[in-house]
Amino acid sequence: MLFDTHMHADFSCDAKMTLPEAAAAAKAAGIGIILTEHWDRYYPTNPDQFLFDLDTYFRQNTPWRSDKVLLGLEVGMQPAAAAEDNKIIKQYPFDEIVASMHCVQGKDIYEERAYDGLSKNEAVEELLRDTLTCLELYKDFDTLGHIDYISRYMPYEDQELYYADHAALWDQVFTKLAGADKALEINTRRLDKPQAVDSLRVLAGRFRELGGRYVTLGSDAHYTEHVGRRLEVAAALAAECDLTIVYFRERQRIIAHA
Repeated sequence: MLFDTHMHADFSCDAKMTLPEAAAAAKAAGIGIILTEHWDRYYPTNPDQFLFDLDTYFRQNTPWRSDKVLLGLEVGMQPAAAAEDNKIIKQYPFDEIVASMHCVQGKDIYEERAYDGLSKNEAVEELLRDTLTCLELYKDFDTLGHIDYISRYMPYEDQELYYADHAALWDQVFTKLAGADKALEINTRRLDKPQAVDSLRVLAGRFRELGGRYVTLGSDAHYTEHVGRRLEVAAALAAECDLTIVYFRERQRIIAHA
């Protein structure tokens, strides 16, 4: 069974579904899910917007937990938050931890003003350098989430990521992941765009060349209609790159079967 390993429900302020609704959508699609609510400490635009009570999270959602409905967390990495985040990760019984970059050098890259004064080349370089800094500080995670998140929002005519433009930095990121036996997420949000598929194929292929072996597939759904979206496109991309699709239960890697 394939798992959609990245989605958000009512503990994420920007989501419009509940876990029972997500579970029903997943059952209809014949897939498993991992709920990965946002956890972004020191978020620059609103420091408390993407935090919640974790005890309540487990108390409310554990009754829905099963072999097809798992509970995780998407941790937005920032250097200032690393020490506290690492404690939280160890404190609670998560199935999966997705490590993501939503902020770069204290700026919310969702917002256009984060790119003021920067060329596209400079913005992507800034992202990759900050990612490398965070990967030194965050060790206890399972998969690196949506490496093309910046492509959703950066205000340039061409929003795709090209390996050749920052080859040395991409190699450092992928070498760190591969060396630590981490997975790379293929996020399905943008896989309706052929140019995005082409860009991610190159990046995922380079991850494989540098020793990476595993990928997770995540929709980043915030609405029930997006649960499991384009998983088949992501699975085909993983196969092209000779990468093994996995999900995580109790922080243990499990090979997924289509």
